[in-house]
Amino acid sequence: MVEITIQDKKYDIPTDWKDITLEWWCGLYSIISRHNDDEAEVQRELTDVEVLKMNRDMFMYLTKIDLNTMNKLDMESVNSAISVVGELLQAYEPTGIDRFEFEGETYLFPKEFLKRNTFGDYIESTHLDNTIKIMKNGKFDILPEQMAILCRRIDEEYDDDLIPEKTERFKQLTMDIIWEFSFFLTMQSVKLTRTFQMFLGKTEEEVEELKVEFLQLDSTTSS
Repeated sequence: MVEITIQDKKYDIPTDWKDITLEWWCGLYSIISRHNDDEAEVQRELTDVEVLKMNRDMFMYLTKIDLNTMNKLDMESVNSAISVVGELLQAYEPTGIDRFEFEGETYLFPKEFLKRNTFGDYIESTHLDNTIKIMKNGKFDILPEQMAILCRRIDEEYDDDLIPEKTERFKQLTMDIIWEFSFFLTMQSVKLTRTFQMFLGKTEEEVEELKVEFLQLDSTTSS
């Protein structure tokens, strides 16, 4: 965190992913998305006025000040604070961790989906990926539930009834852990695709099509 002073009032601004929770990030992400057309096929540059409006909304979110107070601030101070957050938005560099500490306990990433977790657990977590496009914050919205399903203490058994409560708690995980898990899932998917290619003699595109067909079939038969 870095402390900034504007009109004799101090504000704490996050400067690192470990400074913010997933819940806080989703709030900021929704503001950025609102000012950018994520659905457009070709992304366009924001006008100066549009950038100012986005910075205004981001600053109000960061500081919790009201619009009346916001309108009295000079833009140089506001832009200075936003530039600090801009550094935070740079790409996260994963360290490759396989566990994390939360609420005094250690949770493990599922190194091998088909061993420590059942195949059903894996399918349940990947079903969530199909809902990404209808989620308010894209992939970030589903990660807490994916982690609640797949990340467990060393002695923890899977319990479907505990997933909702665990998901809510995991929304308070810091973004460095969220990014590490997201990177971990991506690498697992790459390994799974390569394994399918090796044994099935399929191209990567054909493997992805088979995954979709399998998930749709599984969803139909389980309903």
